[in-house]
Amino acid sequence: MRILQLLFAIMVMLLLQDVHASGLSDSQQCRNNHGHCRRLCFHMERWAGSCSNGRQRCCR
Repeated sequence: MRILQLLFAIMVMLLLQDVHASGLSDSQQCRNNHGHCRRLCFHMERWAGSCSNGRQRCCR
């Protein structure tokens, strides 16, 4: 029974790490492409993707 609890705990930890990493991936990709995460892009900026899992825009 303890082995099953240990395996379950390991699986939960791996799933939580995957969720956390995917939440940062689009924001980090925007910054790596010299972009900024904002709600709205300013006049001379163009929309280049999304940030924060689609809640913001990547403006360049």
